[in-house]
Amino acid sequence: MKEKQSKKRDYRSASKVVIRLVKDMRGISGWLITALSISLLSVILAMVAPNLLGSLTDRVYNLINKGIQIDKFAFGKEVALLILVYVVSAIASLLTELIMNYSVTKHFTCRIRTEMSGKISKIPVKTVDSTPNGEIISRMTHDVSIMGGSVHNIFGVVINGVIRLAVILVVIFFENPILAMAVVVFVPISIMLSSVLASRSEKHFNESRTASGKIYSLCEENLTGFDTVKAFNLEKSQNKRYQDIIEDYSKKAKKGYVVSGMVQPIVALVNNLAYIVICVLGGYLAISGKGVSAGDLVAFVMYTKLFAVPLESIASGMSMLQSTIASARRVYDFLDGEEMQDNELEELNKSLLGEVVFDDVYFSYAPDKPLIEGLSLKIKAGQKVAIVGPTGGGKTTIVNLLMRFYDPQKGKILVDGKDISKIHRDKVREFFGMVLQDTVLFSGTVFENIAYGKPTASRQEVIDASKKAHVDLFINALSNDYDTVINEDSTNISGGQKQLLTIARAYLADRPILILDEATSNVDTRTELILQQTMDELMKGRTAFVIAHRLSTIENADIILVVDNGRIVETGTHRELLEAKGLYAKIHSSQYGVTA
Repeated sequence: MKEKQSKKRDYRSASKVVIRLVKDMRGISGWLITALSISLLSVILAMVAPNLLGSLTDRVYNLINKGIQIDKFAFGKEVALLILVYVVSAIASLLTELIMNYSVTKHFTCRIRTEMSGKISKIPVKTVDSTPNGEIISRMTHDVSIMGGSVHNIFGVVINGVIRLAVILVVIFFENPILAMAVVVFVPISIMLSSVLASRSEKHFNESRTASGKIYSLCEENLTGFDTVKAFNLEKSQNKRYQDIIEDYSKKAKKGYVVSGMVQPIVALVNNLAYIVICVLGGYLAISGKGVSAGDLVAFVMYTKLFAVPLESIASGMSMLQSTIASARRVYDFLDGEEMQDNELEELNKSLLGEVVFDDVYFSYAPDKPLIEGLSLKIKAGQKVAIVGPTGGGKTTIVNLLMRFYDPQKGKILVDGKDISKIHRDKVREFFGMVLQDTVLFSGTVFENIAYGKPTASRQEVIDASKKAHVDLFINALSNDYDTVINEDSTNISGGQKQLLTIARAYLADRPILILDEATSNVDTRTELILQQTMDELMKGRTAFVIAHRLSTIENADIILVVDNGRIVETGTHRELLEAKGLYAKIHSSQYGVTA
């Protein structure tokens, strides 16, 4: 079954990214409408304030210049109303910010991260193998956080600013069309400068996001290989690599922020020029008796200031949006990446026998580097099959194909006569138990790690499986036996003990087909002998595939497959292959220093 090529889109266009961002916000439309409604109230109140202030100014001006007495009650009423307007406007703005920052952004980022987490379970194994873990982590954390901030930028700043501009334009044209035209003439200049500078910063933000992914990857690499770094005294070398990447990131991010940071000051400069024009023109109109009073001029200057604020916020939002677009591209590229597709056309019988057939199978990890070509073999149910051969010969690849981590480019793999490419991957893997050379334990108790092979297992079932795997004694010697917590890096138990726990996990899972990838490589010789006996018992009545490097562990195998360059070059029992004096005999001789 071929992997599905997901709905891959071209996100080079910034407008397409913004459109998808807006579409992704539909799930939080209720919060957005609430925030915008409250914001609209704040805008309306902001429009009332300059009129009240202008009226108060006229009263004071008339008292000083014309001797007209102030109506104290009316004056006090207007002052109180002005204070109330500012207080309610501040509360409305605060509520808007709270909704945007705590509710909207939180729900938006959580949903995106949930989608990405779900995506991880669908992407092909080859994508995970070829992508550094830190790169994926960077997209799920850093890039999604920036996208979450864009919700505030787009709605809390840009759209809110547009609403404010529209309302203010209506009010100032109603107040004085001549002065309004003097203000509006500067708007295209601000918008043009904002757009040009913002678009130029986008390239630098794209480059900085790529560098950010490298930072996460190197951090993950240093932590995972901490012991190796220490053992080889590579701290300075790794720090140098980190510094080089950080410097590269800083240079690219600095260019983006410098260019985008120029937007708001330039727009502010244009707005200040508008102030000058308003003051000069308004002063002239007031002096020449063109129907503009001192209070009108004060009110209009206030409106001009109110007009400048959203214009500057829109400019700032546009510059910040370029950083968001760079992050959104990376997130959407991941979400729209290739997915595994399964069609549940058939199901394996629950009483699986375990017969496995490779029928003319071809597979390669890279198109230009063939690995397995024309592999055909038949394994009878219950047979113990050992796979040996040089490193890179294709031993683990055979297991990857069996488990459907990868699908063959040509040919079929049959289990009990059914093509596994036509069976859901999850269904296929329900019949396989695995013990790998690279042990994987999870944060949690010993009991939880063994029960990972069968989540519904009782405590007694876990104990019984542990006894069969001969790990019960060492578990009981731990501080809290089965309730001992294994830390995140599994450093509170030895490598051999970790291997023993994974073997107990396989016992508990009790699957009809077993895959053992050098399962005893991390235990001492005495423990290996004990485990070999118990694993022989475990494999009775089951089809077992054993990838072996130490030939002593597979001498009793029913069939030994010698794999080299993706081909089975020899087949037979241990004795038959030694007598054939081929590749197997050479490997045996290199390990034990004797010839057949």
